[in-house]
Amino acid sequence: MPSLLDHAIETLPGIGPRTGAVLRERGYQTVGDLLWLMPRRYDDQRHPTPIHELRAGEYAVVAGKVRTTRRFPRGGHMGFEARLETEQPPPDHAGYDELKLVWFRTVPGLSQRFEVGASVRVAGRVNEYRGVATIAHPEVLKEGEPGVIEPRYPDIPGIRRKTLQRAVRAAVDRAAREVPDLIPEELRAEVGVGPIGDALLSIHVPSPAVLDAEPGGSHPAQHRLALEELVLWELALRLRRAREQRGTAQPFAPEPAVSTACVAFPFELTTAQRAAVTALSASLNQEKPMRNLLQGDVGCGKTAVALVACAQVVGGGAQAAFLAPTELLADQHAATLQPTAEKLGLRLGVFTGALSKDQRRAMLDRMATGAVDLVVGTHALLSGEIRFANLGLVVVDEQHRFGVAQRLRLGVRDSTRRPHLLVMTATPIPRSLALVLYAGLDLTTIDAKPPGRLPTTTRMLPRADRSKVFRQLERALEAGGRAYVVCPAISSSDELIGIDHTLAEMKEHFGADVVGQIHGRLSGDERRARMRDFADGALKILVGTTVLEVGVDVPAANIIVVEQADRFGLAQLHQLRGRVGRAGQRSACLLTYVGPLSPEAEARLQALCETDDGFRLAETDLELRGPGHLFGYRQSGTSGLQFANLTKDGDLLRRAGELADRIVRSDPDLSAPQHAIARAAVRRWEGYEAVREDAG
Repeated sequence: MPSLLDHAIETLPGIGPRTGAVLRERGYQTVGDLLWLMPRRYDDQRHPTPIHELRAGEYAVVAGKVRTTRRFPRGGHMGFEARLETEQPPPDHAGYDELKLVWFRTVPGLSQRFEVGASVRVAGRVNEYRGVATIAHPEVLKEGEPGVIEPRYPDIPGIRRKTLQRAVRAAVDRAAREVPDLIPEELRAEVGVGPIGDALLSIHVPSPAVLDAEPGGSHPAQHRLALEELVLWELALRLRRAREQRGTAQPFAPEPAVSTACVAFPFELTTAQRAAVTALSASLNQEKPMRNLLQGDVGCGKTAVALVACAQVVGGGAQAAFLAPTELLADQHAATLQPTAEKLGLRLGVFTGALSKDQRRAMLDRMATGAVDLVVGTHALLSGEIRFANLGLVVVDEQHRFGVAQRLRLGVRDSTRRPHLLVMTATPIPRSLALVLYAGLDLTTIDAKPPGRLPTTTRMLPRADRSKVFRQLERALEAGGRAYVVCPAISSSDELIGIDHTLAEMKEHFGADVVGQIHGRLSGDERRARMRDFADGALKILVGTTVLEVGVDVPAANIIVVEQADRFGLAQLHQLRGRVGRAGQRSACLLTYVGPLSPEAEARLQALCETDDGFRLAETDLELRGPGHLFGYRQSGTSGLQFANLTKDGDLLRRAGELADRIVRSDPDLSAPQHAIARAAVRRWEGYEAVREDAG
């Protein structure tokens, strides 16, 4: 029998076919769906604010007497204005004397409701216009009725606010108590947690006592919703990890391959790199497939650690695949790895979309017959025609550029065994967040940079101060260096400074023959040629987009200018800064900006100027903008969590983990009747994650 939760959205009052279509487009198809549309805030209409105490930017309820009214033409329609005054203003007050109410398009009955001398109550957000407190299109409240606490939901174009409020309240009254709980009743009673339906009811119909006890704070019921959400995440992670561990992999003995590889580089591995090698080599020597996230700051040497892992696998008779997010980076990885690979006797190949048909066919044959040991490539390696003779390890660079589903798709073809998997990121991630966001992955951290690498001097400059920018560039080039100039767009607009404008500016100042450009509209061959000219010194200045963000390695580069740096995220800026000073020389990063900065943007840029510690910057970014922004476009705006805040809810996350452990220990497959809700929720979560990953 269908639950009330499953009834169509159109069964709610005020939701006809047109409004229902708008809601369905936004994912609200049933009564149950609408329960999860959360209020943005609560408007407390119980206590009027005197006019002289009003503050611009704040919501207020105001009682006053109509002093004047007028009608005025606006855009072919008539507007209406009324001015209120306090009936008994206090003497010598310092606030506003009156409140202006304005409707830019009049509605029937306003003139009668706002007759001069009438006492009225209105509500709305106060703004200041030419020194006068103003509310545009205020809500008119009935005189003599007690004020209420009104939930305010996100605006949905095409749906009136009151219509949406009535529909949500009807959904709550009908079905909130029917919402099933993920945490079984016995366990809820044991740990003192109430039903999820009670929390939803409390969110949508708030208790005045609760709000008065926590003015301006988060609603206590949000903690219950956050716990439910985190328990779901933790259950899904545990079940996914359990499935991964059911597979088998070929074990690879560390020696002698690891010892030989560690001394094959033209530099000595750091203590942190050697610790990472030890951890990974132990995992690769197991029949359980390794699933590891290797994280470390920009320039800490993750690629060298990954090559040691590849050497261990090849030493055991298998092959390794190394995925990079772009052709440019794949080519560069291959060039960087080639000398050490040759020294170790590893046969290295490159597989990208830039290969000719004959080259592609030849490389496919070499992979399938085992004639190549290590293949460096892009997403082209994920195509259906790829076959390996014996794939033992997949390395994925900048893992947030590849979906989990894509990563694992490469590893399960034509074999009963699974390859080991190593994913790498140069975006340092707080441990608690990494464990939540990256399911089934063990975490290995390289927490130190090679000795002798000097911190990059980072400064903020108004873009108008070009003389200082040019002077810094001149000094860097005179020292035998190279310069990157990064722009937020290819073509300039009213808001963005593009490569076109900056390229012309740099050519005029430094000469056209030493300045080049690189961006996504160029062909792969053109991008490779520009990078080669830049590395060889034929070009001294390279103007580009964030195609330069990840992994591009030109040791001579000693200065980077980021135009309109406030347009970039903190982690992205740190990645860009990591392109310079890689040979141990002094280096500089100039962050230009246009006009006044927002407080958040100023805090972001200032943090970058104060430290080059990526882990500290990751924590700062998490505090400023939340976990979604830390990882770029794939999780833009959200970590996938609606209620939990991973920067603040560490205790709640631990509690959720404990609950998930208890559930899984008692029922590893969630097959018991009391876990049916949890089992269905995990399936929905995994379906959503697969879609989200592949969509990226």
